[in-house]
Amino acid sequence: MRWKIFSSWMRPMRFEKKYRISSKKWRSGDITVWAIRTADQYGMATFKLGEIMKIPIPNFIRWYPVASMLLSGILVAFCTFTYNYLNINYFNVETHIPVTVSGVHHMGSAYLISHFSVNKEIGDNISRSGSSGIVCCLMIPKKWSPGLTADVRWEVRHIIFQPDGIQVAREELVAIYRAQVPVEPYMDTGDFYVHFFADGRARIVVSNYGPEGKQHPIQWDDAEASRTATAGAVVESFYTKEELAELDRETARDRAKFGDWR
Repeated sequence: MRWKIFSSWMRPMRFEKKYRISSKKWRSGDITVWAIRTADQYGMATFKLGEIMKIPIPNFIRWYPVASMLLSGILVAFCTFTYNYLNINYFNVETHIPVTVSGVHHMGSAYLISHFSVNKEIGDNISRSGSSGIVCCLMIPKKWSPGLTADVRWEVRHIIFQPDGIQVAREELVAIYRAQVPVEPYMDTGDFYVHFFADGRARIVVSNYGPEGKQHPIQWDDAEASRTATAGAVVESFYTKEELAELDRETARDRAKFGDWR
């Protein structure tokens, strides 16, 4: 026996006389169908919503539709509350925003910064050309406030050239510096730029414009830019033994919690 099925919201069409049309409504959870059968064969087939659309319907939803709707609403409200709570209290998305970090040095082509870091986490190197790459990401407040600082550490090296003045003969360590550098006032959030100057001095600005742009707060050719820079203290190593031990503990905790990605 061949059957053709039409959903209940479709209007039944006219068919040839050899077809008879009959319909039947099933209990809650099923669907009204139009079943078409040939005139010389009898017997009615039943088609339920789960069978037609291949979607299983739990009996609890069929028997307690109101309770199911209430539970669904409670679940949605709980998920929404949890999402907002984590965003505000853990990720700080209401007050902070992630930005990229870049470094710029103004010491000339005979110097480079082999490594610098911000808050002991974000870092990169700066070639003798004077600019670094872009590192993601650092969370900064959406609104600047007095007293906003960052822990900056950097290692300066002097490039010794061969007699031709082109080929690099070797690099010599100048010093490793550390400073709590104030973040200069900003009206709009943007990328996080750390500018390094001679004699172990640094400044931090937040800007939507790169260091080559005329609207960047610190210009390449500004001879007075270093006057307001913060002087760093010379340290023996990039991190202390206690800091390295704490970093190892944090790494071990992360691997125990999230697994070893290596």
